[in-house]
Amino acid sequence: MLEKAEEAAKEGFLVQEITDDSENDSNYEGETELLSDKSFVTIQDISISDDNTISDISDLNIIIDDGIEINKQSLLKKPPTKVTRPKTSWVWKFFQFNEDNTKTICQINGCKKMLAWCGSPSSMKTHLLGTHQINKAIAIKYQEEELKDLMQSDDIKPHDFAKQESLTKNVMGFIIGTVQPLSILEDPDFINMVNGFDERYKVPCTKTLKDRIFTVYEAGKDTLKSQFMQIQHISLTLDAWSSPAHLPYLGVTAHWLSSKFEPQEVLLSMEELPYPHSAFEIQDHLFDLLYEWEIDSKITAIVTDNASNVKKACNNMSIGERIPCAAHTLQLSIGKGLDVIKNLIDKCKHLISFLSNDKKKQQLKESQIYLYRQQKLQLETEDLEKNAEKLVCLDVIKANNTRWNSTLYAFQRLAILKPAIQMLKASLMNETSSYSRKEAEKLEKLCPTISEWNVIKEISELLNPFEEATRLLSSVKYPTIGFTYPSICNLKEKLESDFSLLETDSAIGCRDAILEDMMARWEFPQDLCLKGSFFDPRFKSLEFINSKEKCDHIINQLRREYGILKQDNIPVLLDENADELTTMESFWKKKNAKIIAPIKDEFQHYLNVPELPALEEYDPFAWWVTNKNQFPVLHQVAMKYLSIPATSVPS
Repeated sequence: MLEKAEEAAKEGFLVQEITDDSENDSNYEGETELLSDKSFVTIQDISISDDNTISDISDLNIIIDDGIEINKQSLLKKPPTKVTRPKTSWVWKFFQFNEDNTKTICQINGCKKMLAWCGSPSSMKTHLLGTHQINKAIAIKYQEEELKDLMQSDDIKPHDFAKQESLTKNVMGFIIGTVQPLSILEDPDFINMVNGFDERYKVPCTKTLKDRIFTVYEAGKDTLKSQFMQIQHISLTLDAWSSPAHLPYLGVTAHWLSSKFEPQEVLLSMEELPYPHSAFEIQDHLFDLLYEWEIDSKITAIVTDNASNVKKACNNMSIGERIPCAAHTLQLSIGKGLDVIKNLIDKCKHLISFLSNDKKKQQLKESQIYLYRQQKLQLETEDLEKNAEKLVCLDVIKANNTRWNSTLYAFQRLAILKPAIQMLKASLMNETSSYSRKEAEKLEKLCPTISEWNVIKEISELLNPFEEATRLLSSVKYPTIGFTYPSICNLKEKLESDFSLLETDSAIGCRDAILEDMMARWEFPQDLCLKGSFFDPRFKSLEFINSKEKCDHIINQLRREYGILKQDNIPVLLDENADELTTMESFWKKKNAKIIAPIKDEFQHYLNVPELPALEEYDPFAWWVTNKNQFPVLHQVAMKYLSIPATSVPS
């Protein structure tokens, strides 16, 4: 019986395995020792029942050869399946477990950041380094007293919830407004900067801010939808383009005017355009977008470039009227003219490429400094050296077929650098090395001839008015739709008169090609653009149109539109806006009501108003705000057309 008891004890003998954690730290011990098979066990008092089982272990003691005694409680207790090792990693100086040991909590300065415990301290290391700039080397240097000071959460009390939320909104505005990556929130330099401004502010984590941005977007979207419900007329700009990674995107921007004639715009969509980028894909995307924002019935015009797929999509939609981008259309005409001097442009591109490598850029810079010193020989040597150090040296500009006016900029820069280029060529020729002489010969072949320099000069002068027109038409601070046809007519007049005495055949051919293409593209003025010109007090006479019949047609259309709106409209008088009046306006309300009374026939009165000069100080928006009370109905028609941009640049 004793032998059977000993066998039963051996069969119930427990062996524990030590499980390792994520760190390869060999200097730790388990809660229990590994029991070897050679340990001796003696049974002092065991009673065994008839079925060969131990029926009474009240006085059982197991003696192991190393002197360790395990009493009855050790046998009754369920053996652990996993051994917990001591916390030997340096990160535990700054972290503690929560109550159920599922998360770790940072103890630094009341940080209280909670991280899920997955058996590895790697996430805690990342937090300490990113948020508190503490790594292993720094942690080891901390003494006990320093650790106590570091753990004191009462030293820096965090802001209350309202203040924390307010500051987080500012951080979110910074990240969105400057298009920063969300990972900046974990950047140590950014955290140091923010804590330098306000040490009580706790920088949110990436996930928190991502959720906040999404929440703000949804709230902003609802607010914008409500705002759209109050707006009667909206215009869209549409542009398809490719990213540096060659991914196609379609941008859609909405434009309208506030009641104070303040131009408003918002980007509705910037999404990747699915292949094959046909008119049907663009059309479906626009339909979905307009219905999502509930503005399909409010669209007055859609301004796009001249791509065939975009044109077809807009024509198939029959929502609003498509207007070709004025700037893009001008560039197409300029391209026809530049085709005449294609050989010269290619030669200049090779020259620019030659001068763009690092060594040639430095040599070109030295040539500019040398020429400057030669021109300023009358200065004292000390002053000359100081001025030479401050001299801003120029580089060549590369022409790009997809960048507007880039050929003009390249030609203008070459004309400025002409003396320095010639100086560089001469200095290379005087070098003794064969390499420098070969470079000089190469530069000699690439440099324009005297006649070609003349062509570059005249082409630069010829294209300069187009660059000015492009800038004027691309602005969003003032109404541009009324600029379109007056600008085109002005450019035609300049080509025919101001550039009638060009000397080089290449420049003459370029001018004629541009003029011919402009005549074809702008032969039939678009009614929507002319209506925009009518409501611009600088061009309201429409005298730039050489057809009185066309002019009368536009005016009659607008008169009918005004008449229909007048029947359905109750004018808002000055008295009804008493809450918005200034102190002066409120005090003299009755006097002003007599002077600033609505005109019976607003349309005819507007026709009789003298036309303003085409100068920057005469802003059409400011004019309509000033005269709004005299034209309570007509100004609403003006808002419809003046909100339309002339180009698709905003998208």
